[in-house]
Amino acid sequence: MYPYLFGVEALPMYGILLALGLLGAVLLFKFICAKKHVDDDSYTFYSLLGIVSIALGIGGAALFQAFYDFIETGIFEFSGLTFMGGLITGVVSFISGTLIFAKPAVKRNFFKCGSFVAPCIVLGHMFGRLGCFCAGCCYGKPTLGAFGVQFPNLVHRSQYIATGGRAYPTQLFEAAFLALLLVAMLVILLKFDIYKPLLPVYGISYAIFRFLIEFIRNDERGKLVPGLTPSQFQVLVLCIISVTLLILVYVFNIIPFAKAKDKKREEQAPPEE
Repeated sequence: MYPYLFGVEALPMYGILLALGLLGAVLLFKFICAKKHVDDDSYTFYSLLGIVSIALGIGGAALFQAFYDFIETGIFEFSGLTFMGGLITGVVSFISGTLIFAKPAVKRNFFKCGSFVAPCIVLGHMFGRLGCFCAGCCYGKPTLGAFGVQFPNLVHRSQYIATGGRAYPTQLFEAAFLALLLVAMLVILLKFDIYKPLLPVYGISYAIFRFLIEFIRNDERGKLVPGLTPSQFQVLVLCIISVTLLILVYVFNIIPFAKAKDKKREEQAPPEE
């Protein structure tokens, strides 16, 4: 593992890679909005709201992790971050901010800009998982197989003694999956000019992958639902919400922020000559 840059404890690789991921997400959103000619008001509002949502999401990630630690140890303390907690908090903040503060014209671009946000989330998440690998956290179950990686912090743990600290590098598996998903999203968005399904596609595809990889991941945060890890339970909820969104918005064309206003505008618009 490589927990610190140049071996300096003040430069943790997890924090550095997380910061790079967040910066990359912000820049990618700007690039996509420029390519798709998003109006200045919508770009400014959603980029600022995105930054606020990221900040609140980090707080939510810490709070969720503290909650899981409490389930396992009975002690409530802030000891790390959990991605799903950050994602849930960030998405709720993004939607709430749009409902409360956005002007009607900006609200009509919610689903379009929301789809542009999807690959940005994937990019930031990918860097975060690389940070997990450097920090030696979020590792998998013990293995002596070809894909096993030795984690120095696991050498003396009882269930890893037989493998000499070797475990599945589930962080790298997830980072590779996210890299492929990012490329696929950008190709769909920029080459084929299809953006509508991106947000629910991200939710569904990541939920399926995360549910499956949990079978080789060592999640020690206790259980909310018998038979499921905390992440499996969370991604099931994520998948249900994503499928519901896909059906409502892209099958039945139910767009809460825009449909009624757009219909009214069409009715009031003068006939073309």
